[in-house]
Amino acid sequence: MTERRLGGALAGIALLLTATVAAPGQASTTVDAQIARDLRGPAASSTLGPDTTIHVADADSGASIFSRAADARQIPASTMKVVTAATALLTLGADHRFITRVVRGDTRNAIIIVGGGDPLLTTSDLDRLALRTSRALERQGVAGPVRLYVDDYLFPAPTPAQGWAPGDSPTYAAAVRPLGIVGQYSSDTVTSAVSAFAAALRARGVTVSYAGRAIAPDDAPEIASFDSNRLSKAVGLMLLVSENNVAEILFRHVALARGYPATWSSSSSAAGEALRELGIETTRLRLVDGSGLSGSTRLTARTLTDLLDLVVDGDHPELESIMTGMPVAGRTGTLTYRFASPPASCAKDEVFAKTGSLTGVSTLAGLTKGADGEWKSFAVMVNSAPSYGNLRLAIDTIAATVHGCA
Repeated sequence: MTERRLGGALAGIALLLTATVAAPGQASTTVDAQIARDLRGPAASSTLGPDTTIHVADADSGASIFSRAADARQIPASTMKVVTAATALLTLGADHRFITRVVRGDTRNAIIIVGGGDPLLTTSDLDRLALRTSRALERQGVAGPVRLYVDDYLFPAPTPAQGWAPGDSPTYAAAVRPLGIVGQYSSDTVTSAVSAFAAALRARGVTVSYAGRAIAPDDAPEIASFDSNRLSKAVGLMLLVSENNVAEILFRHVALARGYPATWSSSSSAAGEALRELGIETTRLRLVDGSGLSGSTRLTARTLTDLLDLVVDGDHPELESIMTGMPVAGRTGTLTYRFASPPASCAKDEVFAKTGSLTGVSTLAGLTKGADGEWKSFAVMVNSAPSYGNLRLAIDTIAATVHGCA
């Protein structure tokens, strides 16, 4: 898991004044009314602290069941990845494939590996690409030696996002480049990927030397390509283990697909555009990065539940990968060791949610079925987290209460 976990506090005076338990809104069923009543105790727990927002809704109707400052802007931490997943799936489609290509350079014996922003690329994938490349060179009568260049200009030169703490990159997120090996954290993921590709070529008898960076001409003949990795798989990995590198690459793909440059600010604009297309209100949001690593990113609890409602409403099949990708309480991903103690343990296997953790921040947003068998969405966003008590258990208990067992 790649969420940042440090000590500290982040306070907002206005939020402290408004973070009180609100009366349940528009509870449409007896079960929803019971959830609202049952949440009053867990939502008022001192372990959560005063800088906490909560929203619970009936996913089918979107009706609010319970609210505590649900429209207040909060640091979301990695629950921001739900937004990144939704905007990417809407914009690109779950079956979108990421393409890494090898094209001919300026001479017969020059080749260029072109980074296509594949967030799932592995050394095995590069090995397959090298095999295809070596076979193509053999068919074309290129005996070597071969000069290898890399084109990593799909994204601009990497910079940290506003609000990333010193040391966050590359500790928690690699410098964002369009070529790299999944799970690798470094300032230059390109170097490692090119080295692995070159080594795989040499293993197949190709004499190759790295010659540096170059821009591949648009009409450069393609020698080989690798495109087996799909967006749905990337979303699944990102949500399951909270993979920051995947999130930041997808943040840029949304920008490019919508005709923007792959900068931080343009990626933010593109993500907001996609959310509005989904009917999500964005006026109170600040989408600084795709992973939620930034302390400057802001979401609301209502935004998260509104988005999660769309995942199960039946009208947005393109968002299915969010449901299948989210960790399962007490079972998978970042929730493997959550929901382990009473009263939350009763909801093991029954809650599907994305975690978030930053300095003084702990969040959880997800879906569970209530006692009526209907989907309920929930979001709990704790900022300025107290240093006492079992905060995770307090948050998990809210989710278990929504499920109807705590």
